[in-house]
Amino acid sequence: MAVKKKKHVSKKNKKDWRKHCDITDVEEFLEEQRLDERLGKFETKPDSELFVVDTGGDLKDEEKPLSAKQKKRAKLTEVPKCFEILLPSSKVPDPNKKRNHVNPVGSKPTALSKLTEKRRLEKGVYQKKIEDARKNRRLAVQKKRKAKQIRQTFDLDLWGKDMPKSKTIPSVLEEEFVSSEAKLHNVLPDQRLRAKPPLPKTVVTRAAVETPHPGVSYNPTFQEHQELLQNVVQHEQKMMKREQHLNRVTTKMFKRVTAQEKENQWKEEMSEGLPKPHNPADDPASDTDNEYKAINPPVKNKKKDHKARRKQRERIEERERLKREKINKKKITDIYRLRKLETSITKREKKQQELRAKRAIKHAEEAATAAPALNAHKAPLKEPDFVEPTQLSGDLLHINPKTNLLRDRFESLQRRGALAASKIMMKKKRKLKSYFKPGHKVTDQEIEKYINKTQAQKIGVSH
Repeated sequence: MAVKKKKHVSKKNKKDWRKHCDITDVEEFLEEQRLDERLGKFETKPDSELFVVDTGGDLKDEEKPLSAKQKKRAKLTEVPKCFEILLPSSKVPDPNKKRNHVNPVGSKPTALSKLTEKRRLEKGVYQKKIEDARKNRRLAVQKKRKAKQIRQTFDLDLWGKDMPKSKTIPSVLEEEFVSSEAKLHNVLPDQRLRAKPPLPKTVVTRAAVETPHPGVSYNPTFQEHQELLQNVVQHEQKMMKREQHLNRVTTKMFKRVTAQEKENQWKEEMSEGLPKPHNPADDPASDTDNEYKAINPPVKNKKKDHKARRKQRERIEERERLKREKINKKKITDIYRLRKLETSITKREKKQQELRAKRAIKHAEEAATAAPALNAHKAPLKEPDFVEPTQLSGDLLHINPKTNLLRDRFESLQRRGALAASKIMMKKKRKLKSYFKPGHKVTDQEIEKYINKTQAQKIGVSH
């Protein structure tokens, strides 16, 4: 056998090292070590676990095999198969040696459990459980016995005409040259699993195809075309007004500032409350001839004489008198205005009641004709269709259709409530950010190329 020449490969990178290095012996050793940890080593196991001493010998003829009852009793002491997976099979010791020990069920009862058992016996809890179990067993036996009762009357005609049939062959297939098995196989059952719900009344009553405006015709009259034009103008004005409102409350609320102004504002906001640096040029005391001036000049305690105090008291009394006169005058005018206020309140209440009644009638009409709410989305509103006067044609040969028939029918089904209103979902294109992975193999040309690419992307974004 010729010895295969060893192939020398590069093991510079981690990927090549993993690919060309044989580590099967290491993995086998580690796997064997883990198995020994779980099951224990062969040398450390006692002879009682490895060998079994056969003291019984061969089965004698006089020995009778165990009966089914004895086998069942012998299995009572064994652990059930379903609980074997819960038993510890690993020989690895518990890492937490100070784990709290929990007594298994059926172990020595505690003082608390003895006390609870005594209280339950005194209350008669166990006696009630025994009585309920007896009653349930008696009911189960009666139910089983009733189910096993044999019918005594045999008056049912199996071949009679009144026999219920789940499947019947239709009259169309009776004379056809088809086997009866195939006929019965293709016939649907009479009773379905779920009955098809009827359509809502609003869907049934609403017309499938809405009658368009007469001005949409390929050869309309002048008055009908002008009427349709006015409707389209009003619709466009409403849309423009809505767009202006949205622009006013969103975009125009925020003014645009330059980068320098933004930086100055940021500096001013961040330095709010901080002590400003002292500038000797702004000090007003520097203009004087170094003359000392107190910050708080002395105040003279000049007392008021009797005349000044009397004048002050008279002014206060006059102000209070005018205030009381104004309040009394307002009371008198309010008394005379009571009748006028009463008439205005009654008029307002009457007007509100009329508006409320009109609103209720309008809501009732809308609810009667509204399409069923099949989901959270609203059905798209019908846009007014209009043909410009220059594109009007007097015949059907040269007419230019403006709408898509399939889209029109689909939106009509949504407006009528036959289909749930859908919403156009646009997938956003994710901007992938590129990263540069440096390494010892990277050349100067690749670095320069990456820098030029990033600069071009920044210029494109700013424009």
